[in-house]
Amino acid sequence: MAATILRLSTREQRKKLAPRDSPYWIELQRGLRLGYRKGTEAGVWVLREFREGRYVRRRLGIADDSTPADGQTVLSWQDAQRLAIGSDRPTLTRPGRYTVDQAAEDYFEIRAKESDTAGDRLTYKASIKAEREGIPKLGDRSVSDLTTGDIKRWLAALVPETSDREARRRAQATANRHWNLLRAILNSAYENDPARVPSADAWRRVTPYANVDRPRTRTITAAEARELLKVLQQIEEQRHTLGNETDDKAPKGSLRALAQASLYSGLRLGEILALRAQDVAGKAVHVRHSKSGRSRSVPLSAEGVTFFESAARGKADDVRLFEPISRIAISRGMRAACLAAKIAPPATFHDLRRSYGSLLLNAGASTDVIQDLLGHADPRMTRRAYAHLLDKTLRQTVIKHLPSFAEKKRRETKKRP
Repeated sequence: MAATILRLSTREQRKKLAPRDSPYWIELQRGLRLGYRKGTEAGVWVLREFREGRYVRRRLGIADDSTPADGQTVLSWQDAQRLAIGSDRPTLTRPGRYTVDQAAEDYFEIRAKESDTAGDRLTYKASIKAEREGIPKLGDRSVSDLTTGDIKRWLAALVPETSDREARRRAQATANRHWNLLRAILNSAYENDPARVPSADAWRRVTPYANVDRPRTRTITAAEARELLKVLQQIEEQRHTLGNETDDKAPKGSLRALAQASLYSGLRLGEILALRAQDVAGKAVHVRHSKSGRSRSVPLSAEGVTFFESAARGKADDVRLFEPISRIAISRGMRAACLAAKIAPPATFHDLRRSYGSLLLNAGASTDVIQDLLGHADPRMTRRAYAHLLDKTLRQTVIKHLPSFAEKKRRETKKRP
């Protein structure tokens, strides 16, 4: 235990830890743990205590990784430890002011056990936590003090004034996605901490913009996918040859491997990054935690089996299958690779998952099969995403299989002389 404490007690020792969503925990007493969650910018001290049959989590403050400790907002290891074992620790006293920032931290910590939260954290930081011109800052507001009007004004401020109807629709669709994240955070606070968040009426009366969300239909062909993987391989080989793997800005993992995993399985990026070596078995890949909350098993083609078994070979069961890459690096890498492969317009990483479904659908797979493979909770999601392909398939099916109802003309026969 002493070695574990030393690993967190100084800045230099904490710098050696890898950033991750789930905290590094140290047990101070039975049922009481002090955690350090290392982010990309600064670490955070978190306290967790088992009380009355449930775990109670509280954020203590920012770690003094880059800013000197003040004992209040920025805490050293000694400050955090003293606060964690004190009689007035947050898990006992339940401080009355519970901000949206604190609720978001608790929400991301819970979500991190099941899926990657990096993208949602960036969205939260950009639209809810940060103060932007003309957009109300909600991060430091008390959850219990939020009103319906506060949230409606924030939602309206996310949509700039414009006479371009399409630009306005896109802005409203983006605002809806940000609102979905905020609503999930607030609902989680209400469900997990009713003492400090006694009511959810304020945000349950807020409705999103209607009829503004249009599904992306961008897919790539099998030939384009092969060219994309070829270019990604060339980029990684060039980076390795030039020695750029030591560049902090260069992605450390293999984007080509992630792209192959998506094309062979149709998994979401978060599902791919959450895979462990033990999840590859029986010529299938097993998804333990999905967006819908249900596990599923995705069968693999012969090439897919070879690829995933190679990725898992030599790794312990609980080791991640792929080294994570930031979503920003993935987005930039996909754009650069598509430009080099002359794929226009450039495809996003999620377009690979959609291409997996479209290629199977064009090959004759039913929508029910696509739904199960992609892990859609509702068949309407599948039909909505592939409506343009289904229309073409339906039309071809009618032309090919519907019989003729016209009266057949008798064929005239020539009389023999």
